[in-house]
Order: sequence, then C-alpha cells, then structure tokens
Amino acid sequence: MDNQYDIIVAGAGSAGICAAIQAAQLGVKTLLIEKNGICGGTSIAGGVNFPGLFHAHGKQVIAGIGWDITLKSVNEAKGKLPDFADTSLRHWKHQISIDLALFPSVAEEALLESGAEILYHCMPASVRKNGEDWEIQLACKEGLKSLRSKFIIDCSADANIAGLAGCPLEKDAILQPATLMFKFYGYDPEKLEYTELNKALDEAKKTGFITNAEVAGRSAESFLRTHASNCIHLEGIDGSTSEGRTIAELKGRAVMLKLFRFFRKFPGLEKLEIKDMAMECGIRETAKIIGDTRITVEDYSSGRVFEDSLCYSFYPIDLHKPDGSGIDIRPLAKDVVPTIPLGAMIPEGFDGILAAGRCLSGDKLAHSAFRVQSTCMASGQAAGAAAALAVTRNQKIREVPVSLIKDSLSKSGAIVP
Repeated sequence: MDNQYDIIVAGAGSAGICAAIQAAQLGVKTLLIEKNGICGGTSIAGGVNFPGLFHAHGKQVIAGIGWDITLKSVNEAKGKLPDFADTSLRHWKHQISIDLALFPSVAEEALLESGAEILYHCMPASVRKNGEDWEIQLACKEGLKSLRSKFIIDCSADANIAGLAGCPLEKDAILQPATLMFKFYGYDPEKLEYTELNKALDEAKKTGFITNAEVAGRSAESFLRTHASNCIHLEGIDGSTSEGRTIAELKGRAVMLKLFRFFRKFPGLEKLEIKDMAMECGIRETAKIIGDTRITVEDYSSGRVFEDSLCYSFYPIDLHKPDGSGIDIRPLAKDVVPTIPLGAMIPEGFDGILAAGRCLSGDKLAHSAFRVQSTCMASGQAAGAAAALAVTRNQKIREVPVSLIKDSLSKSGAIVP
C-alpha cells in the first residue's frame, strides 16, 4: 500500500463503509482503516444485525450505498424483508435481519469494486496537520505506520480521530449503558414456569446478586422469551477508551455467565446453552464532535430541514436508561422525518475533516435516535461525497456548494431532503 491518500476513512462500520465507497466512486484515492478484521462495525462485531430504519410512515427515506448492500446481502441469504407499508407495526419490526457472514462479505466486495483500499487490524495513534495534509500514525501489527491524507472522515463511532486531531468534543457525564448481544437457547419459552422464575429473579435483585440494570429492568419472562438478545445493560461504561472497552468486554461476559448459571438451575432450563455471542460489546454513546450545527431533540422531533441537510434519519428517541429502569422510547409524530445537515459533520473551527455516524454533533436525546445503522449509512455516504468534492475541487469543505453534494448523492442512489 502507499502512504499518500486523498481521503482516509477511519472505522469500517455502517458509516465508514458507505463513506469509503462513495469517495472512491467519485474518483479520489481512498483508504478505509479498521481496528477489527472485518467490516460492519456494531452490526457484525457487536451482533446488532438488524439495521433500520430505512422507511418512514410507509415511504423509503434512506437509500443509496448502505441500502444496496443491505438488500443484496438479504437476497444472497434468500431472506425476507419486513412489510414496510404496514405502519401499524412497532418500529423494530421494520428493522432488517442481515446475515452475519454475508453482509460483511458483500460490503467488502462493494468496497473493492469501488476502488477503495482496506487496512484491517490497525488503530490511530496520532493525528496532526503536516502542511496541507493530515499525517496519521497507525499502530499496526508490524509497528507504527505513517500515512498522509488530504482529508479525513471520522467514522470511528467514538470520535477517536477527531479527538486526536484536536477537534472539540462533548461527552455526557452519564452515558447510556452498553450491551453484550447473546442468545440463550436449549429450552422452550412456552413451557417455562414464569411465576417461579419471576419470583426468583426478584429475590436475586433484592439481595444484589443480579441488578435491575443487568436485565435492563425486565422480568424473567420478558428476558427469556426474547432469548436474552439485546437485554442486558452494563452501566458506567466509557467505550471511547481501550480501558473502557476492556471493562465493557469483561463485565459483559461476566454478567452473561452469571445469568447463565442462575437460570440453568430451574426446571425447563437444565439444557440452557449460549449461542450467537457477539465478538465485542455494543456501545451506544461516547464522544461526539461539537459541530458547526448541533442537532437538538427539538430539531429532530420536529423534522427540521436545515439549509444544508444532506440525508434523512428515521428512528424514535431511544434512550437506554443507565439507572436500570429500561428504555425511554418516544415515537416521532405522524409524517415527521428528521434530517441530518452537513454542519453536524463539520467539527467547529476545523477544515479537512468530517465526522459521520454515531459521532455526529447533537444533544443526548437526538443522538439516541440518529445513532442507528441506517442513519449512519446515510450520513457516511453524505460525508464521502462532500469530502470527495472538496478534494477534487480543491476547496475547503464549507466552500463546496451543498447543491453539488446533493446532486452527487442523488446520482449514487441516495435520497436527499
């Protein structure tokens, strides 16, 4: 590989995949870097393999690169899409089930076909301006590697690149809990005696052996009927640091093991087994950039269309509570479809760097909604187009006409406000 690029995209999750493909398709030399050995981010490594939402009120509002990859992976698996036209369904029933093997494989195929390069198993060690370029030092298996790039797109989910570059960040003192995804099998949920199970779990909570947060405020019946997937909450996790991520991984598997041993003692659960444990703990919230525009919950919930809106977002306010009392879900009003502006991707006071995906600029409640995969895909593609145009036109990002970015996105199949 070379050491000089037009654009380096950091993080190969939902946002990074789409940013890298879009930039490369527009003819700029693009490198995608990733700490894991597989792309897909939380969708794959975190086991949250049900991206959404691409449709709002029965109408598709997010398309383009992320949608194409999702749809192709579903077709490859001979899977089935939800009935997007049925607006009576709960929002999570419009999420799309993707295959954990096929989705990243299809995404890698699309990345390589676009001309983007990929470097796995590396993490940024430093980021600094060197003349007109950014110099990024990566910690690789063979040692430190120094690369140069005209533009950086931070899709790390934790604003790691932006933080190393000195961009202003914000992080709440109390973050949403993390979740290790896994599933309990080996039992028939219809044949369990839930009265006794609920009683035993309540007693375990009273003694402090199991906390209410560890089962996300759920009863034994609720927990076991869903095969435990997306149920446990891990409090006090800051996933933006290696130390914080280590705590999350250790704590997540310890809680899983404790619950496994606890439930296996009861009739009907003697053959309990664990399947589909994610390879890493899922993090909902860490650092976000402070951008030219900060999306507020009022902006989001009203469906505000900014002058520089580049994509839609659609998901209810979805705040997982750190006190163990469950989830604060606030559906959007009828016909409201929020938007994501370019200004929320631009770190205040900086040029030559954009953030997309989970580290967009926004307040806590708005962030709890726009952090989901479909919005990450849409904002990633938008960032890829904006950065590529800045490079090819030799302009600062704030100088690139928004109309040109929208036109470029539309030509690539995206839906723009």
